[in-house]
Amino acid sequence: MGRGSRAARGIGLLLVSGVVFWFGLGMHRGLLLSEDIKSRCWPWSPLLAKAEIAAPALSDPVWQFVPWLDLARRELRAGRIPLWNPHQSGGAPLLGNGQSALGSPLVWPVLLAGVENGWNVSLLLRLLVAFGGALLWLRDCGRSTAGAAMGAIAFALSGPFVAWLEHPQSATAAALPLVILFIQRLARVPRARDFLGLSAATYLVLSGGHPETQLMGALLCAAVLAHEARASRNVAAPLSAAAIGAGLAAPVLLPFAEYFVLSEAGAGSDRHPFVLPLSDLARFVSPRIAGSNVIEAAATVSLVVLALAVLSLSRIGADRRARFWALVAFAVPLVAYDNPFSRVLARHSPVYWTRALLLLPLALGYLASGSLDALLRRMRARGWQRGAGAAGALAAILAAVELLAAARGVHGRTPADYRPLSTPLLSKLAEDRGIFRVLPLHTFLPPDSATDYGLDDVRGYDAMGPRGWRASLESMGRVSRAPTQLEVLEPWELVPGGAALDDWNVKYLLLHPQFAFGAGELNARKGLDLEEVYSGPDGRILRNRRARPRARLSGEGSVAVDAHTAGRWDLRVSAPRPSELTLANPMFPGWTARIDGRSAALAIRPGEAIRLAVPGGTHRVELDYRPGSFRLGCLAAFVSAAALWLGLRRLARAAPSPEPAARPAPP
Repeated sequence: MGRGSRAARGIGLLLVSGVVFWFGLGMHRGLLLSEDIKSRCWPWSPLLAKAEIAAPALSDPVWQFVPWLDLARRELRAGRIPLWNPHQSGGAPLLGNGQSALGSPLVWPVLLAGVENGWNVSLLLRLLVAFGGALLWLRDCGRSTAGAAMGAIAFALSGPFVAWLEHPQSATAAALPLVILFIQRLARVPRARDFLGLSAATYLVLSGGHPETQLMGALLCAAVLAHEARASRNVAAPLSAAAIGAGLAAPVLLPFAEYFVLSEAGAGSDRHPFVLPLSDLARFVSPRIAGSNVIEAAATVSLVVLALAVLSLSRIGADRRARFWALVAFAVPLVAYDNPFSRVLARHSPVYWTRALLLLPLALGYLASGSLDALLRRMRARGWQRGAGAAGALAAILAAVELLAAARGVHGRTPADYRPLSTPLLSKLAEDRGIFRVLPLHTFLPPDSATDYGLDDVRGYDAMGPRGWRASLESMGRVSRAPTQLEVLEPWELVPGGAALDDWNVKYLLLHPQFAFGAGELNARKGLDLEEVYSGPDGRILRNRRARPRARLSGEGSVAVDAHTAGRWDLRVSAPRPSELTLANPMFPGWTARIDGRSAALAIRPGEAIRLAVPGGTHRVELDYRPGSFRLGCLAAFVSAAALWLGLRRLARAAPSPEPAARPAPP
């Protein structure tokens, strides 16, 4: 079969798989987005019929990932780079938080077409990259089309991949088979196309948005390289290509590194070490077990694949590569499930090693496909040609059917005409065109969801969280956790006097309607100055009459906000004498100031309000978020692109002799 015919066959298989994934996971019936969680949360609860929540553990895409992508799309359409999110934690990096995954082509359909048209396409792309990459890798390892298809299905439709499909874990893990494929090829004979392929695949992984999965993938790929390389000269090309891929991803990696150092995650304060109980091993054969964590413990790989993988262990003695993947298949459960080693690892590292289950289907797919091919060869040796072909196709189909059945109910669905659901309370807040912050109390308006409505919330939650903001937030009230929500400020835990609320421009406090007390009692007990300006079935709005302007002077004079966007403020300051300008936004490295076009110093610790000295008179003050980490990342990406071009030219000139056959003929 010629190269063109093989390519056409592969494209056809990919298209068929796309149709199967789309309809098999129910994407034609709405967005895979569990927005039904809002029926249990205020302020939406009174407006939505109470129903069984399809996927209560999959709320992060609703509160975080979709709002972040929607904000990034709005910024891009306005011609701005989405570097900053002013709507959570008083203001925090957006591109730099990692999990926004804005550099990954696998989320670009949302940025290009919006959530309603792009979300399911983004999820389908992750499945197709995972399936197509695993298929190419297994074919390169000598597997038959049927065996490779079964192994690719075992990865793309595995319990872990489907469970994390709406999360950046899947966008990160999807391209790992491609990284392994090109490492194996470059370790044999360096070729330009494989060098380009490894650079691109590395970029896909590193821009995918989940650092833990990137770390685990890097460890796996390093082990693959060490196993595949026969001599030191075989290591240079894969390492160079991977380094170039990392350089291309530097515009997202370097801002993340800067944020991580200054985050709660970097300090280890948000880590809650855990391992999976041994009882969760049953999830390999039974997708749903009461009491099991439906996402973290997802492990389904199909009984067909699991049985064939176990069968392969009896014949791996002479197969070095099979021994390697058998070791991987042993190592992953060792770090994920409860045992002395996994407990030490969880306790003394900032990584949730349970997510290594994402990598396990790769190992099992390799082992199972080898076992299937051995059975098919025996059938053909006995003259059962048609039976062998049918058996191979049946194994792949059975694996797909089983995994699609296990995936039913994992994800909730939202109507395809998705729009952030508003309420009368949210509409009332939208009527205020001024600049202000809100503080939702108790579990009202879960953190980060304010981003959907353009509200500036003092609370927020992502995988890191700016460490410097914590002290400022706790000056408003003690931060605690509720059973269903993080970053909770209870009304009775507000700091008496409310000075921090005033200083941080908190104009509105939002309260559940079930609370018997209101503005009067909070004023009496906490020394606040609140008035109720809205009361309805969806909640109450309490206006803080002492809230100070976001931009203000320490002395006489005035400040006018001429314009402001997520990452830029244009102010006009008039003062009879030198004064200090305060912009009540938390400082973070990357914010710069100019007065009348000249640079001005901002020597303030992260998390404190931005302040700078201004001379007397009338001046224009510009504040911009222009992180040096992003600019350095762009420079590194440019240098890496140049290095890639030079590397490809060098390899093309070398024109190695035809690569010797490295894989056996398929059965």
